[in-house]
Amino acid sequence: PEKAVVIRPAVDPAVFSSVTEQCQNNPIKLITIGSLVWNKGYEYLLMAVKLLKDRGAIAELHIIGEGSESSRILFTAQDLNISSQVVLHGKLSPAEVIQQLQQSDIFVLSSLSEGISNAVLEAMSCGLPIVTTECGGMREAVQDGVEGFVVPLRDPESMAEALQKLALDPDLRKSMGRAGRERILADFNSQSQIEAFVNLFESVRVNETN
Repeated sequence: PEKAVVIRPAVDPAVFSSVTEQCQNNPIKLITIGSLVWNKGYEYLLMAVKLLKDRGAIAELHIIGEGSESSRILFTAQDLNISSQVVLHGKLSPAEVIQQLQQSDIFVLSSLSEGISNAVLEAMSCGLPIVTTECGGMREAVQDGVEGFVVPLRDPESMAEALQKLALDPDLRKSMGRAGRERILADFNSQSQIEAFVNLFESVRVNETN
């Protein structure tokens, strides 16, 4: 254990930057980014959007990514009668991804398995509040009630409840988004990661010399 070094994933906060005025979309704009594969748990996210609709909180869900599950996602949205609220963008350029993040209100991660999601870190860097499942190491990046909400896996009800809290409270979205940006600057920024790798390599070189 004394040889172990933790170097966290990181993003460049100068590239993934927050906007001066946070978006106030009507309907609320949810965004998620990732391959369209089963372990991203999109069906549970779609069910959460349906629950929001049933409660009178209409939200648009924008999904960025491509993969084998695109047809199933569209069919599920149709079955839930929320097709008009779901937009599949496919693969976008990095600049387009940043633009979409900056124009959104809430980032959602519905994954069933994950390490620490780079997409979530990028969204935090852009000043978005996060709703994420507690898969993998996500609690290392998102503190429940601080940068967003952490909900159980495969639990559309809990996800819908967290999304509704944020949808109805612009000030909460703003404060959690600001906290997320601060967390990136403190713990997940690329310059700190570079320095950590340099220090690690230097320590190994010195040990080998000795």
